[in-house]
Amino acid sequence: MNYIYDITLNLNKNNLYEFFEWKEEDEPEFVLKVPMYKIDLQSFLDIRNNDIIINKKFLQQLEDKTEVYTPNAISIIRYACVFVCDESAFAIEFDSEGNSYMRSNLSIDEENEIIISSKTIKYSLIDYKIKNKIKQRNKFITRSEEETEKYLIRKLENMKDNNEESKLKYIFFEIYNEKLSDIEKIYNKLINVAKNEDNKFYKLKELLFLMENKKIMTNNS
Repeated sequence: MNYIYDITLNLNKNNLYEFFEWKEEDEPEFVLKVPMYKIDLQSFLDIRNNDIIINKKFLQQLEDKTEVYTPNAISIIRYACVFVCDESAFAIEFDSEGNSYMRSNLSIDEENEIIISSKTIKYSLIDYKIKNKIKQRNKFITRSEEETEKYLIRKLENMKDNNEESKLKYIFFEIYNEKLSDIEKIYNKLINVAKNEDNKFYKLKELLFLMENKKIMTNNS
């Protein structure tokens, strides 16, 4: 079995963040040792971009092979490995049933080192089945922008659910300089604003921030 030593991983269940998007609160882990498998490009893309399940034999190969540094001891990730192809690499963790659980990108330097070190090893055939396609992040927005979008949509949804019609009408008027009585139409247009990075997006962000901090009062306040 081939191993990679001394790399930093940010294993995440929902998103495969680029290294430059990592945050301190993500609690990245310093991995002392993790198995590495070189696979063909199609398998690499399948495993990276889909929820998969691996067979029990491969799962047993991984068991307790990944060591993580902690301040007082060395801990174990029970089922994990790094997959590498000729162009890229990423880490993945599986649950006890062999289902893909979490993934992590690597820093540019560490990824390059893994690609170079894999040049001399043979390709592995991984027995896996695709379960579901993972919803891909928009590559043209940053993690911060993505989180802001989710925040804006959540605030608008809460206003609609709580029947805060005057707030929605106020925001709509401030953005479009237009009065509209159809709440469903107002809501849908504001949701579209929240999903598009333009001047209206930043205006919406500013208005919601001011309303949340009680610097703007509406009839519902």
